[in-house]
Amino acid sequence: MIEKLAREQRFLRPVLPYGTAREAQQVFLEAARLAEDEVVLLPAFIGWSAREGSGLFDPIQNLGLAYRFYPVTADLRVDVDAFAELLRRERVGVVILVHYFGYVDPAYPVLVELAREHGARLVLEDEAHAMLSDWVGAICGREGDACIVSLHKLFPVATGGALVFNSPRHEMLGRIGAPAAPGALDFDFAGIARRRVRNAALVEELLPELADEVVPLWPGLPDGVVPQTYPVVIRRASRNDLYFRMNEAGFGVVSLYHTLVKELSVDDFPASHQLARRIMNLPVHQDAEPHQIRAMMEELGRQVRALPQTD
Repeated sequence: MIEKLAREQRFLRPVLPYGTAREAQQVFLEAARLAEDEVVLLPAFIGWSAREGSGLFDPIQNLGLAYRFYPVTADLRVDVDAFAELLRRERVGVVILVHYFGYVDPAYPVLVELAREHGARLVLEDEAHAMLSDWVGAICGREGDACIVSLHKLFPVATGGALVFNSPRHEMLGRIGAPAAPGALDFDFAGIARRRVRNAALVEELLPELADEVVPLWPGLPDGVVPQTYPVVIRRASRNDLYFRMNEAGFGVVSLYHTLVKELSVDDFPASHQLARRIMNLPVHQDAEPHQIRAMMEELGRQVRALPQTD
């Protein structure tokens, strides 16, 4: 069974807006409620200017937190051995990983795993440079507990930052104040897009088995396309009958558009009306798992072959 639209909220990433990324970081660190013997681990490559101070270090000093620096190499990679040694030696409350200039350290998943193994309570990812590597590229931001982003470093705006949690159930949200209801920007766009593309690719892989009865409206899935639904053309069976049968079987197909506005006459736009009689849209949203897509395609084959041919 697949519903017509996504209902689950597993791709929810609550976004809490702040004036700046450093403000978001300070809120996170304050809510972490570090014990007196806990430290913050942060990289030994942190800048400062007379005009702006240090976005990364100022929140730690403002809160009077204990800290330790983990070494980086000359090519700005984390020294993994030294990082692990600090985790063994110190009682670490928060690890801060910085994705400098939008790039992600190759050891990123290893660093998070080491932090977890050695009992670090929280991992915060600094994405002041890397918001798009997360939200578009989906290569960071998902291993830690939360991340901070800076808007003015990437967009033509004067200011703006945010604290993004990877789970709507994270305990710190209760201390900070989670949004009462999620908005559209609270979802993992990249994660949802990857699921939809995966599901559409699976539909396309299975469609040739039905080629006599059902064909894609547009063969191929161009790079960059993220389907809302997967449009197919029903060649000979009644599209309307197939639509009702598929929905009765628990697969939420739709037909966009089965009825055209009256201003589009058959005489003037015959191709539009021919398509409106034949088009059907298959659900490929992020809630659907591969075994459900396969079941839908098997049901589509059974139903379309059981219907009389209309042409």
